[in-house]
Amino acid sequence: MAIDHIFVLMLENRSFDHFFGLSGLPGVPRPGDARFVAGATDRCTMDPPHEFADVQDQIAGGAMSGFEGAGWMGFLPDQVPVISQLAREFVLFDNWFASVPGPTWPNRFFVHAASSGGLSTSPTQFQSSGAVIGPRSAYRFQNGSIFDRLDQHGLKWRVYHGDVHPQVLALPGMVKRYLSGSDNFCPTLGGDPHFSDFATDIADASYAPAYTFIEPDYAIQLGSQFHFGDSQHPKGLVSAGEGLVKVVYEALRASPLWQSSLLLVAWDEHGGFHDHVAPGSATPPGDVEHNRPTDGSDTGFRFDRLGVRVPALLVSPWVPRGMLGSQLFPGDVFDHSSVIKSVFERFALGAPLTARDGAAPGWKPGLLAQPRPDATSGPATLPAPAVSGGAPPEPTATGALDGTVAGTALNALAIDREISAATGRPTIARTGSQSMAAYKRDRHRSLNSAQFPLQMTEYINAVGVRAQAHRLRARRAKVEKA
Repeated sequence: MAIDHIFVLMLENRSFDHFFGLSGLPGVPRPGDARFVAGATDRCTMDPPHEFADVQDQIAGGAMSGFEGAGWMGFLPDQVPVISQLAREFVLFDNWFASVPGPTWPNRFFVHAASSGGLSTSPTQFQSSGAVIGPRSAYRFQNGSIFDRLDQHGLKWRVYHGDVHPQVLALPGMVKRYLSGSDNFCPTLGGDPHFSDFATDIADASYAPAYTFIEPDYAIQLGSQFHFGDSQHPKGLVSAGEGLVKVVYEALRASPLWQSSLLLVAWDEHGGFHDHVAPGSATPPGDVEHNRPTDGSDTGFRFDRLGVRVPALLVSPWVPRGMLGSQLFPGDVFDHSSVIKSVFERFALGAPLTARDGAAPGWKPGLLAQPRPDATSGPATLPAPAVSGGAPPEPTATGALDGTVAGTALNALAIDREISAATGRPTIARTGSQSMAAYKRDRHRSLNSAQFPLQMTEYINAVGVRAQAHRLRARRAKVEKA
């Protein structure tokens, strides 16, 4: 028996020290800076800065001393019992870094394409307002994505998503497949009779996808962005994310797929939280940078340095118990492109997508020759999350636009236009015939409006409702035809 199924669950915005610096696990040192203390809370009262410029200040030439406020606080093991037990039972990477010293979107692109196509920041307000009142081309990647390569080799894949706006829709071709009602996209949890859910699907020994990517619920809602999601965004609850990890692990552990599966739980970037290990150099992807901004927001970054260290857990009966990544893979430095390297190695998917995944280490050398016996291959259940809650901030209609919200607005536009093309109905963002002078005037007004974040979120939610209805119609048609 071999590993036939690879599952990747990617959460948000937490550093290694933030979750494990106070864990007391053998081989995991407590950070030496006296400013790093216990006191992290289930929900942050503020979102630590973590845009590209902020991360440069935090890294501070390798000093790792530029963090602010809650960024210096860590969790004790009993506050994160789910991931703490997984770390004791499986492999905890202490040598896994974000791919870019910046925010969520470029880092998530690296797990899909081993490149961000030149993007080092979040989508900008300029791009987002352009999405609503004018045309904006999709993100592009010279060599495609892991999903494209799986398609080319006739291997099935699936994305489970917590809400109707998975970030993976930013990849070319994904919106069309998503709206078609394809079973490449399914909700993680049940409740819709027309789509299956994660636990039900993997309870079937004939589950076909070789590669499964799981996205959390980002909960981009009016006036309460991220507050009620399970992505572990600082505005949400860590315990909610622990609950998602628990659901995914326990479903897989109970399934007939367990002995032939591997689950990676990872976090996309550090979210402004402290880590004491300075990120090292990285191999630039070397592809055409189609996504490098041209609106004045480009940082000039050459993608020759990694981002801040993040946690990653390798969970499978095929890995040794209770080891650190630095022990199992001495001298290796992993980043998100290691997912692509490992999947390509396992399923013989050919040449690397970019120079980055070509140079990245994979996890194959650390796997056991035989899976652990069932009695020692992991607990059937994990502890309940340590819910301490904390009231979300008061809803607000104004403020800075979060980078993930900005990017989701671009995805929403692509969905909006695709539905319009398929149905003949006008887009929600329809502006009619407009001169360039009017376009520039409207763009300037939008960017400078205090209501801009609210307008963007309203648009995202409206498109989401329409997308859900369209997908259900398409799915019903597929089911009836079959």
